[in-house]
Amino acid sequence: MAAEGRSIRKAARSVPRDPAAVPRVMAQLPALPPELIEACRFASLQLGGPRLASLGVTSSVRGEGRSTLVRALAHIQSEDYERSVVLVDLDLERPSLGGWLGANGCPGMAELAEGRVAVDDALQQLGGGIALVTAGSSFGPVARTMAAILRSEVLTALGERFDVVIADLPPLLGSGLGRAPAGAFTDLLLVVRSGVTPLGRIREATAHLPVPPAVVLNGTRSHLPPWLRRLAGC
Repeated sequence: MAAEGRSIRKAARSVPRDPAAVPRVMAQLPALPPELIEACRFASLQLGGPRLASLGVTSSVRGEGRSTLVRALAHIQSEDYERSVVLVDLDLERPSLGGWLGANGCPGMAELAEGRVAVDDALQQLGGGIALVTAGSSFGPVARTMAAILRSEVLTALGERFDVVIADLPPLLGSGLGRAPAGAFTDLLLVVRSGVTPLGRIREATAHLPVPPAVVLNGTRSHLPPWLRRLAGC
């Protein structure tokens, strides 16, 4: 078993890395829409601005644009407040943040939680004071891997090395991981595709969250009920 662990660790550490590769990809990504940046800037201020330390970005269902919002929030924390940021992909069922940013898929959070690599092995620098830890590769059911991540000190260790930790969480509905990951973060941000996501699903998703989330409307604003308008700051 020990030999197997050593071979896994060696394989994870042997992933070829070009330190400049991810920053180059970041530079080639399309510019974020100004209205999205402003919406995220407002949400960031709601959540404490330069005092923000631990943020989970979630949604009611898939396809709301969480990964785009994560990138925008990292930009704001880095550019507006000159803070160091680490992005964490905790959508273990369907991780996409690393691939979108052109990063290596592993090692990541799964390997860190299982003690197979050190933090420095999993961190990938994106440039501009922003780093990334991907979801990694789970050896076993993703629910067990998530439980290991939440039991471990990995998120605490990242919080000690960076000014702010921003996580791309799984959706609150339609995920086998449930709401447990949301409880690991001091603040939450709910991404809502305005005029698309059914309000009943939003209410269902937010009914039992550990803290009230701030809300970013991803897309054209539409008529919202008072309870959601208050969350969104409209």
